[in-house]
Amino acid sequence: MKQEFRLRLNTLSKELDNFYYQEFETEQAEYSKNKEIKQAIVQFILEIKKYDEQALIDKALTLIFHNTGCHIDCEILDEIMLPVIEQNIITPELIDKNLRENSPMGRWC
Repeated sequence: MKQEFRLRLNTLSKELDNFYYQEFETEQAEYSKNKEIKQAIVQFILEIKKYDEQALIDKALTLIFHNTGCHIDCEILDEIMLPVIEQNIITPELIDKNLRENSPMGRWC
């Protein structure tokens, strides 16, 4: 099971990497694709929480934070993170701390 989770996280990471090389017809299409991928990462986190895979949860959260670099990304983060907050996987304070320390947004804080 652990190997399957690693492969899924790797696939999500590659999908996010590929996103930055795509061209979109509209800003809304770009926003939607960005949000779709990040929502899939949040769903992955919620799923693996059941298996107590903390190291993979941390990697998945880091993936999100490392790919949060502008105000649009922060809007998406606000929209998608409630389930992980409600499941006590991360607190709003830790989200803020990670944005300052582990994301490109840190340069603006």
